[in-house]
Amino acid sequence: MVFVAATFALFIYPPTDQPRPVDGILSLNGNDEPAREAEAASLAKQGYAPVLLFSEGSRANDTPCPKVPRVSVVCFFDVTNNTRGEARWAGQYAVRHHWHSLMIVPGRTQAMRARLLTERCFPGQVVVVPATEPVWDIPDEALHEWGGLLAALFIYRGC
Repeated sequence: MVFVAATFALFIYPPTDQPRPVDGILSLNGNDEPAREAEAASLAKQGYAPVLLFSEGSRANDTPCPKVPRVSVVCFFDVTNNTRGEARWAGQYAVRHHWHSLMIVPGRTQAMRARLLTERCFPGQVVVVPATEPVWDIPDEALHEWGGLLAALFIYRGC
């Protein structure tokens, strides 16, 4: 019962934020990439940030770099091909460009872990606005996120 309740609280209905103006938006790579890209691009088009950092995953992926009118889009490949590496890359980019805030667009089940990892790698304000995942993906994704969250809490504790 506790496991089910924790799964709902951490991965199915995780704490999220309302969109607000930030220095940049980070679109994380992962399942249902079109939904993440659409959400991140929509937020950028609405004027929440002038820059969109877009993770294309690994070089083996075929995720193209999006074009967003009036927004500077910076596409990158992270060699680790995981959320921790994406958070590290974005955090370094944000610090180099003197950003104070960063909005991340993960999948809903990834939101808790993505926030934790990004806050470790970026000293500014982190805003989490997840893309909606299809209901049928949630059980598999929640199990994956349990492993990722436990690893982030107990094994990979740094940025």
